[in-house]
Amino acid sequence: MPADDELRRYFRDLPFAVKRKVAQAIKDQADGLASEIKEAAPVKTGRLRDSVQVRRGRNTLELVVTAGGEATTGEVRGGSGVAYDYALGTEFGNAHVAAQPFFFPTYREKKDEIDAAIRAAVGEALS
Repeated sequence: MPADDELRRYFRDLPFAVKRKVAQAIKDQADGLASEIKEAAPVKTGRLRDSVQVRRGRNTLELVVTAGGEATTGEVRGGSGVAYDYALGTEFGNAHVAAQPFFFPTYREKKDEIDAAIRAAVGEALS
């Protein structure tokens, strides 16, 4: 059985109060990460920065921080019919523009801190 299924089953069987405490810690960490990514995003029109959001995942304890999407997607060239998300172009660069990474460097910088905070909340909730 995949580890994700085991983890989902484990969390499903936890008492509600424990889930609520862990869910709040996850939300706090996701919101904090989204805020830091917004601060790191280069601002030309503000659409890229404003596209950073926290979305609910497949279960109640899964939150996903995203950037880009509909707000930052348009045609490569007018009339081409080819969609291009400039959030990706900003993060990774392209043939015309150097990369200005804002998402993944911020995530990597915060990852250990986020993991530690969530682990602490789990430990606290279970004690």
